[in-house]
Amino acid sequence: MAKDYAKIIAKLDRPPSGPNWVRFIGADVPSTTKSILSFAKGIPSFTYQTGYAAIKDRIQLGIDLATAIEIVKRGGAPAGKGQNEELVRAFFAHDGERGYAARNPIEFERGHFLVSREVQVPVAPLSVIREGGKFLPIFVCGWSTLALTLMQRRLLVTICEDAFLSLTDYQDGPAEFLFFPRGGEEKQRSPEIWQRGDYEQLSGGQLADCIHMFLEARDEARRVLIEEWHREREPGETASPTVVADMGDLFTPKK
Repeated sequence: MAKDYAKIIAKLDRPPSGPNWVRFIGADVPSTTKSILSFAKGIPSFTYQTGYAAIKDRIQLGIDLATAIEIVKRGGAPAGKGQNEELVRAFFAHDGERGYAARNPIEFERGHFLVSREVQVPVAPLSVIREGGKFLPIFVCGWSTLALTLMQRRLLVTICEDAFLSLTDYQDGPAEFLFFPRGGEEKQRSPEIWQRGDYEQLSGGQLADCIHMFLEARDEARRVLIEEWHREREPGETASPTVVADMGDLFTPKK
């Protein structure tokens, strides 16, 4: 089946949410380009949306574990049901000790980290509750492995601060980042919790370097994909006007 290169290339302007976008940013442009290409061409076999929905209902509505497990069993791709159930069980075990203040959710709008005029990275907590008289944004990431480098961890908290936590209601309050990677001999999920301030934010110059590297890698990924499209295009097939314009920019020799 022929690849739909128009859709693949369009994904370059629609980055994933903060944690997944941060994983693009490697040590150099080639590694970052490789990550962006994998994202653009890839079709994930499942997401953690059902797990997130169950966890959110636990935090905000106080549902029990049986109800949460039923949520993940009813929806989502078959390939991800086990992963989502693992995530939910790990969260409930953590909440059994932590004890989030349920049934007092705060409405909020999703934030966006502005990479450029064309590219905005979605950034939002799973839930915001009121605890101890302060708002508490709770960010949850369902990955089974947490392989972020120190720079990527600092980048993640930096874009969360910029896009969401810098808002007036959250400037001086706490925030929690929840991960549940597998570990130990039995590969059980266990919590790794970051509190706000655990990681130093990137400096303005360091953040600018990350953005510049991403944009350079994104342009290189676009060039690679357009070249592949040229090679694989069926006779008579034409590119969309948007992609044609991009091709003109990319293949104009530099003076």
